[in-house]
Amino acid sequence: MGHTMVIAVQPADLDRLDAHVDAQKTAETRWQAAADQHAGVLELLGPALREARTRIRAERERLRETGTHRVTRWRALAPALRTELETRGLLREWEPVPSGAQQAGQNLGGTGPYAGAGYTARLCVTLPDTLAVPLLRGVYWTNLPHVQALEAWADRWGTDAVSRRTAPPEALDQRAHTAAQITTTGTILRAALERTLSGR
Repeated sequence: MGHTMVIAVQPADLDRLDAHVDAQKTAETRWQAAADQHAGVLELLGPALREARTRIRAERERLRETGTHRVTRWRALAPALRTELETRGLLREWEPVPSGAQQAGQNLGGTGPYAGAGYTARLCVTLPDTLAVPLLRGVYWTNLPHVQALEAWADRWGTDAVSRRTAPPEALDQRAHTAAQITTTGTILRAALERTLSGR
């Protein structure tokens, strides 16, 4: 299974990622041609040809899995996303997100898809469970205390602009501080994108 996510990024970053993926596809195509030539597939027939192609396909998949050929956006981002999850302490077992709970990345107080100057492009990736599950669950559970604090704030002061004007400055500062603690899936994926593009 996979989890498809769409996040806002800067167009130049998306272009650089796609150029990286295209270069990886070209490298894999060259590798495939060399592997075919080395196996002599043009001279093989029947079972020998099928066996050679099976071996080459298995090796191609192994090279993709180990990160040698990163021929899709998610494969290009995977090493950096894994590092980002580890750095943030999210790459571990989490309890499932409760049924009906607000989805990670859509939490009260989050900055939304247009946060940050220039985030006008959309990065769409389908992540495998090994990355998506700790990302989604980790974001939900680490955000939960901050989300609950924002909900309590909203219960007291309201959610619309008029209600907020009645809140004293210290309450507004408290809300801003709490909202700043929210981490979205987009924040983490953009950090992974930055790591990927910078080669870290």
